[in-house]
Amino acid sequence: MQSNNIVVLLLGLIVVILFGFVLLELKVVLLPFVIAMLLSILFKPIVLYLKSRRVPTVLSLLVVLISFATVLFLIGLAVYSSVGPFISKLPTYQVRLNALSDIVIHAIEGLLLRFSVDMEGFGWRHLVDFSAVTPAITSGIGTFVSFLSNTVLVLLFMLFILAGSGDLSEKIRTAWPVAYADRFASVIQNIDRQVRQYLLTKTLVSLATGVLTWLILLLLGVDFPIIWGFLAFLLNYIPNIGSLVAVLFPFVWSLLLFPDLSRPMLVLLFLGIAQGTIGNVIEPKIMAFSLNLSPLFILVSLIFWGWLWGVWGMVLAVPLTATIKIIFENIEPLRPLSVLMSDNTD
Repeated sequence: MQSNNIVVLLLGLIVVILFGFVLLELKVVLLPFVIAMLLSILFKPIVLYLKSRRVPTVLSLLVVLISFATVLFLIGLAVYSSVGPFISKLPTYQVRLNALSDIVIHAIEGLLLRFSVDMEGFGWRHLVDFSAVTPAITSGIGTFVSFLSNTVLVLLFMLFILAGSGDLSEKIRTAWPVAYADRFASVIQNIDRQVRQYLLTKTLVSLATGVLTWLILLLLGVDFPIIWGFLAFLLNYIPNIGSLVAVLFPFVWSLLLFPDLSRPMLVLLFLGIAQGTIGNVIEPKIMAFSLNLSPLFILVSLIFWGWLWGVWGMVLAVPLTATIKIIFENIEPLRPLSVLMSDNTD
């Protein structure tokens, strides 16, 4: 019996490695497909509603396509209009960042000398290469813009997925006996409902976070509030870490803009209050159920999906993990795996 368990464990490990290899090699196709799958879950009720009103499927898909393309175009236009000036000013801000780092280093060295700590020869000034900041940010923006060029592929996948909305339950009832078919259909409908509730709630909360971040930075006079608001929207899909980064980045940016600390401290205060209120008060109240994901498992999923698909993998890590956990919870043989993914056993 013990040898059988070892064989099963090794086979499972091999499957995981092969699965990761496939995800990595097919990134160009799978990443747009996964995004299309998540979007189709959000837009599925619209298509089903229009079908129930005897609207032809082609017209239903056209309504979804026009609505989504319009929203995407407006967001892309707003962000893209700020990208050019942002990149052009990066060298100026890099000089200010170097000056700010020198001030911090001198302050730390003075503090260490008071305690007779000799840091000469340690070379800690070179631990962080600020000259690489501008190329790194530019490369990241370039990656994002290049991905936007694949939106046609995302839309194409989404339309094909939505075209078959509502047919799966009927196919199951045709393929299996009534007793099994009803149970399968119930499980699928429950998974579909819970995943949609999570994605819709998380998207609305992320949108509110992005708009509030944009408004706060706009009122405080911080440059490029649209970029920081959009960044806050994306980072809100990453729990804890995303909220922290969404506050720290604009705070550091404001340190480079203003000569004193009064405005940056207001940025830190108001963004911290906004993130804390939305994440700890509003989101738990409007979320229909608690995912109860383990922080360690979230960290592992961020590392795994980030290694596979880069920044977009980190953004999609928690939605994908949440979707997998919901599926495991609704399938009896896989329920123990959902318990392992949880923060506690309740």
